[in-house]
Amino acid sequence: MKKSLILFILAVITMPSFGQKLDNQFYFRLGYSNPSWKQFGMEKNDWGQNISKAGVVFDMGSIFMIERWTAQNIALGINVDYLYINFADFSSNEGNYEDHLSTLRLGSKIGPSFTYSPTEKIAFDVYVKADIAWATASVWYVDEISEADDYYKKYGAVGISTGFNFRYNILMLGIEINSISPKLESDEYPGVYFGNNDNNSDKSPLPCVNFTIGVSF
Repeated sequence: MKKSLILFILAVITMPSFGQKLDNQFYFRLGYSNPSWKQFGMEKNDWGQNISKAGVVFDMGSIFMIERWTAQNIALGINVDYLYINFADFSSNEGNYEDHLSTLRLGSKIGPSFTYSPTEKIAFDVYVKADIAWATASVWYVDEISEADDYYKKYGAVGISTGFNFRYNILMLGIEINSISPKLESDEYPGVYFGNNDNNSDKSPLPCVNFTIGVSF
C-alpha cells in the first residue's frame, strides 16, 4: 500500500512536466490552399468545363500562452500570424488559350487559441482569428497575352479564420478554414467592382481551406 501511495504521489508531482508544449511558440509553415468553388459567389457548375483550381499559402506567427493550467496540461493563448501570403488560381484550357483567374492576398491574423498538451512532445491547438487582409488583388488573364485586361484590388478587409494544429516535437501540421469578402475595385475603372455572381453585392467572397506543414519552437 505504501509503495502504491508513493508511486501515485510521484505521478502527480511529475504530471506538469508532460505539458512542456505550453511554452510560447514561434512557427512558420507552407502548404496547399484549396480555393472553394464558391469564390466570387459562384457554384461549381458556373465555372464551366475543364476548370482546375489550386493554391499555395505561407504564414509565420506565434502562440502566446497567457493562462496555463499545467496540472491539466491545457492553456489559453493569443495566436498571431505576423504575415500570411495566400495565392489561388482557377484555370481553363478551353479553346486555343489557357485562361486564369488568380487572386493574391497578404495580411495578418489574430485571435484566441486553446492548447492541450497530453505528453511532452505532443500538443493540439484550436483557434479562431480575425483575418486582416492588408492587400488583395485579383486578375483575369490569358497565358499568351503579356498584359492583363484589368485587375481588381482592395487595401484592407476583415474576415474570419478557424483552425486546428497538431504539433509533434518541432513538427507542426495545420488545417484552416478561411472566409473573407473584400470589395475588389477595378484599377482601370474606379467605382467598378468585381462583385458577387450570386447577388448584387460589391464584395467578392474568397473562401478556402488551407493544409500546412511547418516547424514550431
